[in-house]
Amino acid sequence: MIRMTTYRELSELIHAFGHDGLNMVVLVSRGGLGKSQEAREALDAADIVSVGGHVTPLRLYQLLHDGQDMKVLFDEIDGLLSNTQHIGLLKQLCETQETKRVAWMSSDKRASEIDGGLGHFFTRSHVLMLCNSIESYNANVAALFSRAVAVLFDPTPLEILDRIKRFGTDHEIISFFERFHEGLTDFSLRSYVRLKELKEAGLDWHKYALDETDVQPKVREIADLLQRFRTDVERARHYSGSRRDFYNWKRQALEYLHRQSIRTLAQKTREPQSQDAA
Repeated sequence: MIRMTTYRELSELIHAFGHDGLNMVVLVSRGGLGKSQEAREALDAADIVSVGGHVTPLRLYQLLHDGQDMKVLFDEIDGLLSNTQHIGLLKQLCETQETKRVAWMSSDKRASEIDGGLGHFFTRSHVLMLCNSIESYNANVAALFSRAVAVLFDPTPLEILDRIKRFGTDHEIISFFERFHEGLTDFSLRSYVRLKELKEAGLDWHKYALDETDVQPKVREIADLLQRFRTDVERARHYSGSRRDFYNWKRQALEYLHRQSIRTLAQKTREPQSQDAA
């Protein structure tokens, strides 16, 4: 899988797809990084068939038939890939030859109303799939993705911050991000939108930005051990789980401690303001 870390690379990839340079692209990233918006802005809406995650196999067959030769954008496709009928249609659509034969492998008579009773159609459509994850998919899905240019979009926090600055209008929140974004879990474009909504609602957006309540108990335990003992030998000895488990989770515990130190600094910077306000 190709790894891209900048929005410039992401834009170049989608434009290359839009200009028929790529037959099939699978674009993977965690949610909130703007891949859907980037795709919709770059592609001509009149020349794409847009397929969401909640569509039946027969409806998918109809959309592909009616959009023959048009580009197909699958957004939030994670749900589709759990259905073998969906995967069967997608495998046919995503064959590597330019013209693909897509057949309806069922006796459902409703399909004949779509394809005139032929049971199949031909298309030259190119495909862009947007996914949040591919780790849990089975061998059938792996075979499907093997036909594609698979890309992991993994921008750095600074890259995300730069993108937020392009559309964000609240300079106080942006200034907060500049200083403390490393203390936020799942920092993304949505982080700005969420904090702006909290601020406009009159809530303590600083506090909610720095909350982290869904940390794994074992991460908290290891983080505590990292602070209490000097060596990993001692830490692993006092850990409630196995030695292997300790080392598997140590990196996440270190990241958690790093975030905690940034949060402490952020809180201290607010204390004088609170006293002045009193």
